[in-house]
Amino acid sequence: MRQFFSDLWLLIGLRWTLTYNGFRSRKGWQQALQLVGVVMIAGWVIFGAGALGYGLGWLANHYRDLGLEALFPGLILTAVAVVILFSSFAVALGALFLTNDLETLMTAPVSSRAVFTAKILDGLTTYYGIVLISAVPALITYGLGLHYGPLYYLLALVTVLGTPLLPAGFGALLTMLVARFAPARRVREVLGFVGAMIGVGFSILGQSSRLWMRGFFEPDSDPQQILEGVQRLSVIPLPSLIAGRGLADAGTGHWVAAFGNVAGFLLLTFGCFVGSVLLAERLYATGWARMQSAGSASRSKAQVARDAANAGLLGRAPAWLAIALKDWRIIPRDLRNFAQLLTPLFILPVVYFNLLATRNAQGSNQSLDQILRGDQAGSFSSTGIMIAMGILLATALIFRRIASNSISMEGQTWWILKIAPISPGELMRGKLAAAQVPFIILSTILLLIAAIWQRFSVLGTLYGWLGIQLLGMVILATAVGASAPWAKLDWDDPKKMTSGWGSLISMAAGLASAGLAGLLLLLPVLAQNFLPNFTAAAWALGPLLAVGVIGVTVWLSLSLGSQFLRRVGES
Repeated sequence: MRQFFSDLWLLIGLRWTLTYNGFRSRKGWQQALQLVGVVMIAGWVIFGAGALGYGLGWLANHYRDLGLEALFPGLILTAVAVVILFSSFAVALGALFLTNDLETLMTAPVSSRAVFTAKILDGLTTYYGIVLISAVPALITYGLGLHYGPLYYLLALVTVLGTPLLPAGFGALLTMLVARFAPARRVREVLGFVGAMIGVGFSILGQSSRLWMRGFFEPDSDPQQILEGVQRLSVIPLPSLIAGRGLADAGTGHWVAAFGNVAGFLLLTFGCFVGSVLLAERLYATGWARMQSAGSASRSKAQVARDAANAGLLGRAPAWLAIALKDWRIIPRDLRNFAQLLTPLFILPVVYFNLLATRNAQGSNQSLDQILRGDQAGSFSSTGIMIAMGILLATALIFRRIASNSISMEGQTWWILKIAPISPGELMRGKLAAAQVPFIILSTILLLIAAIWQRFSVLGTLYGWLGIQLLGMVILATAVGASAPWAKLDWDDPKKMTSGWGSLISMAAGLASAGLAGLLLLLPVLAQNFLPNFTAAAWALGPLLAVGVIGVTVWLSLSLGSQFLRRVGES
């Protein structure tokens, strides 16, 4: 144990020395710029946290009958703990796996447990910095707003010191668990993807709040029941909420309850932190060893033969389908490809739930018999057209990223495809299928949900589905065709797969062709409302001309892309 603490103190001292030497070695203007940036960011965070804390204190002071004094400090600590938890993933991953000194430290004559503990404690500096500029000013101003005594501030200091420990321990433990089942150099991608999905979930909840919060704010809702539901949050056995109750007891003079709650908070926090660190330390050696062997490409002849025998549909499918199947396997394995889908994934729930928020008044008054018959009165409506357009644009925006990067996504493996016995046309059709098939699945699901919710007619739903698929094919085909002349094979960042000009030109061409075809598909609807005598002619010409425009555009896009494939990768 003495050797452990000696090694730990040595490693921490060396780490601080390296950090200070790195800062001192910079030029004077770089040091000044860094200090000014840190001070400005910290100042804004401190000001915002202080204003929030004082506002909550003022609110709790003027509405003491609501009994929310014990809830607000717990929520402040909980919010800070959540921020630290998400930060701890990246900090623990970088400190424990992705630094350049790991090989030296793990083979040096020091305790491996000391190496692990020093790395964890090194991250605590960041966590306490977050607490210092966020939780401390908020808790101080909250106490000022409620005119609390000195005991409150003393115990607030104690809770602040313990707040980062629990999320830091959990973050390190979760990082170890992920690194145990995935190569450590890919853990950052896994955690980034999970974080993005959490963000999408919160976005969906926020955009659908008008639907699921409707019951809480009905005119006949009982405010007392709502208040009781909020007050029940403060009794949840979460360490940060327990600390909040202790701080409120300290401020109101209930010393016994205050010390009891704070002691319970410290027991849970330190206990869970020690347990997480001990368990994570056991997993650390396994994860580090896995990182050293990650990325090995050695394959025996037996493995190659076994994989060829078990190829399944991928080995028997036609060339274009084999290309699509190959892309569907590669994209989930290389999580860097998901980086290009994050922005549209955030936009999709925003667009979709806003479109569904307004109920179709015309469709909602239809009987079931009218809906199944597809009467003209309810076949087409402005609401249905807007929802179809929203679904088309949102889903096409997602899968257009895959289509526009379809050639660049191959990277250095492009040369294998180039010498393979596959024609350019088959390759382009396979790339289009790789983007078109998931587009069809997602857009169909979204349209069916909207049709059931808005009670669209069967005829209107089928015609809208056909329009979405045809127009989506145009947008995706132009993106696939443009992926060849502007392909980049030497990319490191997924955002740099394609040229900005290429993306702009393909998007303009796709939207122009889809807009023209969309107007032709809307001819029957326009004729039905403005020129009823020409409705039959519009039904005969509109969809036919739209299919012609779409077919020509898709053929030209894939043909031009096939012509440029021979030049991809050539200097």
